[in-house]
Amino acid sequence: MVGIIIGNQNPLLGTTYNYEIKPFGLSFGPKSKYEWYLYKKQKNGTWKDITGSPKTGEKVTYRFGEPGLGIEFEMKVYETKQGILPGMPSSKQLAGSIKLIPTSNKVPKIDKVVLFNRGARDVNKASYRDTLIAQAHCIGMFNKDIEFHLWEDDAPGKGHNSTINKNNRHTRTYTARVNEKGIAEIGIPLMSDERVLRQMANKLLMKGDQNEGANHEYYVTASYSGKIMGASQTNVDVANPDHKTGQQPTQPKSQPQTNTPKFPTGQGGGPRQPDPKGNIIEAVFVDSSGKELSKVAVGNKVHVRIHSKNMVGKYIQYVIWEYDMGSNDEVYRSGNIKIPADLCDTTGFVITKDIFKKGVDSLIPNDPDEKTQNYFIEIISKDLAAESKKFGVNSEGLLTVENPLSPSGVQNTPKPGAPKTTCICQEQYKDLIWGGAVSCEFRKKVIEISKRASIDPNNLMAAMAHETGGTFDPTCGTFKKKKNETTEGYVGLLQIGKDAATDLKITRTELLAMDQIKQLDYIEKYLYLPLVKGKLNTLTDFYLAVLFPVDCGKGNQPNHIVFDDSLPISYKNGKVIKNLNYWRNAGYAANPTFHKEAKEKGKTYVWEIAENIKKWYDKGKQNKVQKFSCQNAQETKPEPITTNKWHDPVDNPICTLYMQSGGGGKGTSGEHWGLFGKTRNGSNHQGLDLFAVPGSSVYACVKGIVHKVKWHSGYGNTMTIKITDKESFFNHRRDYSLLYPSNGEISQSNNFDKTKDIFLFYAHLEQVLVEEGVEVGAGKVIAKSGVSGVEKGTCAPHLHFEIFTTIYAVGMGLNYRCNPGFYIHFKAPNEQSQNELNLQKETAKTRIKNLYGKK
Repeated sequence: MVGIIIGNQNPLLGTTYNYEIKPFGLSFGPKSKYEWYLYKKQKNGTWKDITGSPKTGEKVTYRFGEPGLGIEFEMKVYETKQGILPGMPSSKQLAGSIKLIPTSNKVPKIDKVVLFNRGARDVNKASYRDTLIAQAHCIGMFNKDIEFHLWEDDAPGKGHNSTINKNNRHTRTYTARVNEKGIAEIGIPLMSDERVLRQMANKLLMKGDQNEGANHEYYVTASYSGKIMGASQTNVDVANPDHKTGQQPTQPKSQPQTNTPKFPTGQGGGPRQPDPKGNIIEAVFVDSSGKELSKVAVGNKVHVRIHSKNMVGKYIQYVIWEYDMGSNDEVYRSGNIKIPADLCDTTGFVITKDIFKKGVDSLIPNDPDEKTQNYFIEIISKDLAAESKKFGVNSEGLLTVENPLSPSGVQNTPKPGAPKTTCICQEQYKDLIWGGAVSCEFRKKVIEISKRASIDPNNLMAAMAHETGGTFDPTCGTFKKKKNETTEGYVGLLQIGKDAATDLKITRTELLAMDQIKQLDYIEKYLYLPLVKGKLNTLTDFYLAVLFPVDCGKGNQPNHIVFDDSLPISYKNGKVIKNLNYWRNAGYAANPTFHKEAKEKGKTYVWEIAENIKKWYDKGKQNKVQKFSCQNAQETKPEPITTNKWHDPVDNPICTLYMQSGGGGKGTSGEHWGLFGKTRNGSNHQGLDLFAVPGSSVYACVKGIVHKVKWHSGYGNTMTIKITDKESFFNHRRDYSLLYPSNGEISQSNNFDKTKDIFLFYAHLEQVLVEEGVEVGAGKVIAKSGVSGVEKGTCAPHLHFEIFTTIYAVGMGLNYRCNPGFYIHFKAPNEQSQNELNLQKETAKTRIKNLYGKK
């Protein structure tokens, strides 16, 4: 019987509402039964049944949580009625429906911000080896991105003084998304940026300060859409390693200015008005051949490359500052320079002994500046009343300058004609635990991986040392070549087992054949597996990620039971069911190392595991590198920049054979929808889809500037690169024969104009690794591939790649675009190996199973 549903069509989040079906007319015979179903509208306009178990009865209740905000739902009620006469079948028909859009009466805001050290007994105490946790407790902001910034507090007493602390913000930005509980949380590993943080913290901003004291006080601010909306009120005290060195230098006499000088007053005018369109995007140190520099020596000539926008014809001045723990000392100031082009190199200067001496601060005992200094660039606009720009003031952008004639470095001065060493281990990786057991290349890669994953590299080293017995042997473990992949067994730096290898899309036999460096690529992928991603906050958590991933994140719960041999084991048809109870039970016998037995026998607690991994951490402190000898650290003359540089956007590019729904696989034009043209449901597909395992590297194809990083509906995380080396781009064009011209594949649209700016567009990225305005070269890893924008719908993970000119807008079809097939040397369906075809097939099957529960 048709009826009407009575209830609130705009329910408030978190509030329970009654909904009732009221039938029209009279009912005869047995009483009707009602079942309630709920459907959610997808981004593509279709409806998805999210009912689970249907509610029953004429009146039911519903309550919507934060994830439902602004989403359109449809509630449907079906009537089930028995036959009037015995033996007659029952009938089921739609009795009523209603559309719902949940709303919120909460004003979006950040209610509270906290900063603490989760791994410490006192959460407000830490060292530079710890990872701090920042949280923003939000209201009405589900799924929004919150930006955190770390500040060092120099203000006396409680609270924060914005004037005193204005120069105390760390350059790195940490971003976290608000979860369904209203909390955005991120880990801040202090060790990754220890040098820069200590330099910032020891600036002695308070009048009369002679020493920063035993602790550096840190707090965080939380921002949304660029606006600070809250700050932590309780500081975390981080032990100051420099306190014991005695008196620190007094406040420097000069510092980089906050604003540019006012334009000189001439006849009939004062300062010029700011030009809102003109700005400096980036400045870097380069050598005479144009190669970017990170390290030079006294006596070398350096140039400053300036990337600007709408500044041609304007005058600027650059200042070079020495950046140390006590002050910023000016070492060189250029004359006025007229900008000749958006991208230009200055005539440069030689770093003389006198310049180097300007950065030496004799008040610091055992001053390391006698050996090395770190320089950054300040750009001052002379024509515009705008703020000055400072570049390189972070751990990755400083230029290191060596003094080869310093007393302590005379014995290491290279002989005339001998190649220079460029080992940077001694400066950047000397404190890495277990560093003495591995190569410089290994240490460097561990640091890079840790920065990308926001983890403490020492925790990673401790875990690998534990699993390999301190050997870091990539072939160690119980799995050997003769074993079949279906058998149990573990292999490698983190003892990867059968299930983990499957998740990593690799076999243990393949891992066994890899060297240390290559295996680290899969160690990095392990850090992003769902069970451990974002939970590697403490040393114990890190080891739990290896030992028993389901408990990763419980490292701060010492009494949590990980293994327990008293748990019941289930059986089905005489066979053991390997569920969570089984593994907790079996884990106790398999790990006798943790049998401390201080509590109940047969149980392994988190505190027992913590004690064990800490022993390997402490042992690693005794195995730091003592002798620095990098086999690959010799530097030849800088390679001149050529005009023939190109790198495909992914390794081994192959076209995807599967559609979003998982169909396809044969490579026909209807299924192989990744090509430019009308090859997907009759619509224009604007680019080329290249198969990519989520988490794999994505590269800049040719030299350019990151023009835009943005989230696009349907495309997810995207990046657009503006090509600056168009010559290399066009030189790379190949003779490509259209595969499906009859289905709409074309070479380019009529309005693709190669004389104008050309852009490369990347979509569905899991993680973007570079920021807008940064210059990238061919082969630079700029992102990690993923399924963003189609997380809940695609069965074919891929990189969507486009080439267009002048402008870009969603929905413009083929306008302004050319066919990427003329530039990317991808493999067509008939060119792919059986292994490549199988990998695509298995990936699609896995995605289908995870999304829809289908085989």
